[in-house]
Amino acid sequence: MADINLLPKQTIAWKYLMDNNTNEICFGGSAGGSKSTLGCIWIVTLCLKYAGIRTLIGRTVLATLKQTTFKTLLEVLSPKFMNLIADKHYTFNAQSNVLTFYNGSEIILKDLEDKPSDVNKDNLGGLELSAVYVDEAVQISFETFSILKSRIRFKLNEYNLIPKILLTSNPGQNWLMNRFYLPWEEGTLDDNKIFVPSLPYDNPYLPDSYIEMLKELPTLQRERLLNGNWRYSSDISSIFDFDLISSSMYRIAPNPTDIKRLSCDVSRFGDDRSVVVMWVGLVITEIFIFRKLSTVQLSEEIKQLMSTYGVHPQNIIVDTDGIGSGVGDQLRGINFMNNAKPLHNQNFTNLKSQSYLKLSEMFKQGLISININNPSTVDDLTQELLSVKLKNVDKDGKVGVISKDEQKKVLGRSPDISDAVMMGMYFHIKNLKSTGKYSISFI
Repeated sequence: MADINLLPKQTIAWKYLMDNNTNEICFGGSAGGSKSTLGCIWIVTLCLKYAGIRTLIGRTVLATLKQTTFKTLLEVLSPKFMNLIADKHYTFNAQSNVLTFYNGSEIILKDLEDKPSDVNKDNLGGLELSAVYVDEAVQISFETFSILKSRIRFKLNEYNLIPKILLTSNPGQNWLMNRFYLPWEEGTLDDNKIFVPSLPYDNPYLPDSYIEMLKELPTLQRERLLNGNWRYSSDISSIFDFDLISSSMYRIAPNPTDIKRLSCDVSRFGDDRSVVVMWVGLVITEIFIFRKLSTVQLSEEIKQLMSTYGVHPQNIIVDTDGIGSGVGDQLRGINFMNNAKPLHNQNFTNLKSQSYLKLSEMFKQGLISININNPSTVDDLTQELLSVKLKNVDKDGKVGVISKDEQKKVLGRSPDISDAVMMGMYFHIKNLKSTGKYSISFI
């Protein structure tokens, strides 16, 4: 086996991984800290050192595990790293997802997602393991963690080993934070547990471009993945701040030379409102609310606004999901599809999420001005913006916001005003010169 030069933070964690006292090791706290590499090195080292043991590498979804952690494992096994050769020193069975070494030791690749069909965790209960490594442990349940711990007993007495589980993860405000980070911060962590923080800056092999991409992430994601901040927000999913919304009131006066635009959220009949927002540059000068209008009637109202304010059809954007398509066709404006792919291949779940994050960014930069005299409309807009939350913020995937139906449950009404405002961001995203922003994968 080749000599391995660990990074300083990896070296600290390694001491606890190989001692006779520490049972639970939590390593990481941000992206790019070589978490997966450490975990794979540890598991492979154990398998080579102790013949016939059985280890596990797990993550919530097996497909993601194979696309990420398993690829790191193969790099660690390669002749360039640990000087091992496939089919000579080890074999991998893609059907059973078990990697077997020449000495009989095994690495089981396992999905750890909670499944309604297996509430009793029977898929884990029959395992007999010697060591466990869980990648992105913030995504698994505490129950899964507890069951995995209880299965670490195979051949421990034979080799005079103690049960050990390694958890690598980005920050998350769940059981992992309560079990490791907070006690570590307070100096009350149990003797058999350790938390070792690792940041991108601790890895000298990361390219500068990767660090720069992390710096360009939305605030919450940047705090998690770059700064390793476990306390990244009292409400980790909020993307709008009350003070920032309030301070945007009449921040600037509209410039008559700025482009005039209309963004329209369409509803045909019922309780939902059709909302039209008048923009002069980044200043909201009017918000028009229409109730119980047909698509033809609403189209006529918007045409009148176009004529009054001198708005060109190319500067009108209309929500064309469902019945809104009829209004879009009559106005010949730009169609906005909420679930459409994000522009420039940025790392968002859809165009709606991309637009809301852009709106949040502009509020934080002080670029938006709400110049509306109607207090009721401003209150409604404020409440709707505050109801916009990131979904699955603890999971490292594409950035997305919760659905309109989820907002309705919070508000007791449809967030039509904030949706109409959000659509106005389309023009500013489309005209971005840099298309790489937020393009990083959170895997």
